[in-house]
Amino acid sequence: MLTLCFILWLASLAYQAGAWVCLRRFFALSPPAAAASGPGVTVFKPVKGWEPGARECLESFLTQRYRPYEVLFGVADPEDPALPHLRELAATHPGVTVVVCPEDRGRNPKVSILQQLAPLARYDLMVIADADVRVGADFLAVAAAALARPGMGLVSCPYRACEPRTLGAALESLTIAGDFIPSVTVARCLQGVDFALGAAMAFTRRAYEAMGGFAPLADHLADDYQLGHRIRRAGFQVDLLPYVVETGAPAMGLKDYVLHQLRWSRTYRVCRPKGYLAYGVTHIMMFALGAWWLSGWAGWGALLVAATLMLRLGLSWDALRRCLRGRLPGHAWLLVPVKDLLAVGFWFLSFLGNTVTWRGRRFRLMPDGRLEPLPAAST
Repeated sequence: MLTLCFILWLASLAYQAGAWVCLRRFFALSPPAAAASGPGVTVFKPVKGWEPGARECLESFLTQRYRPYEVLFGVADPEDPALPHLRELAATHPGVTVVVCPEDRGRNPKVSILQQLAPLARYDLMVIADADVRVGADFLAVAAAALARPGMGLVSCPYRACEPRTLGAALESLTIAGDFIPSVTVARCLQGVDFALGAAMAFTRRAYEAMGGFAPLADHLADDYQLGHRIRRAGFQVDLLPYVVETGAPAMGLKDYVLHQLRWSRTYRVCRPKGYLAYGVTHIMMFALGAWWLSGWAGWGALLVAATLMLRLGLSWDALRRCLRGRLPGHAWLLVPVKDLLAVGFWFLSFLGNTVTWRGRRFRLMPDGRLEPLPAAST
């Protein structure tokens, strides 16, 4: 058992080293040269509620150095507290339209709004960005330049979380930087991109129509993955831009973090079952601790654990600070080994069920990634 555990540690070490190389190579790329004008862009912004920092995030899309473009804000609830703020933004910025989208067109509320906004789009380049995403003033210009490449159907962006204020948000920020973004760059290096990252996605109308529009995504939790995957299957190129956007860091508690990661793990397993099974070998901290335990707590095992911890700290720091240019309080780096061990638990638990909790409701994940509502628990 000790030999097997050490072999698995070596395999995980090879992955960690490869991920670091892929990460640095990707972020060494330059975004495409951007022009100040070009094909028109329609930005879809589904909005629910009004959180601190929302205005700054939304305004980052209203002050772009690119023409022409329009922004469509969509809100499902006519009593949503965001509506007065959105109408104020529309009154002070040209090219902004606020749309109430009351129809229920599927189990994914975001996609339901997108289906109702799509017929209003004037332009042939389209962008979807979450309400809590902040971008630079050159974002649309860079996205439009990337979509001008022959055969390109969709591009999306890596993202960082803004500086966290709670334990759960700090763990989330570390997970994005230390686990998720490196794994994405590895996938890009080894097999190319057939998915999208949902913080900010840009695609052509031609690709959108070829993959069937938003309606096929209506009951899927991972609508970003499905959008990229279906556009790739329709024969278009899909890629990641070396352009980092920033997402908000909600006041996420530990329970919120656990539920989110379990939901993400089970969704990933359903979408990419073989890849997610292989993802188990990346949990190097588990193998280091296992080897130390199986060695009878030998001194070399302690050194192995210490070296593994330094490796994980180094990769996480490089990903967050140098590549994503994010921020994290100094004491939060102590959470790296905690996060790594929690990740092992999420990986195991992902195989023990298909239920997820999302927006306060319980669903069953179907084999094709669709959501099936479950009855509310009796009280």
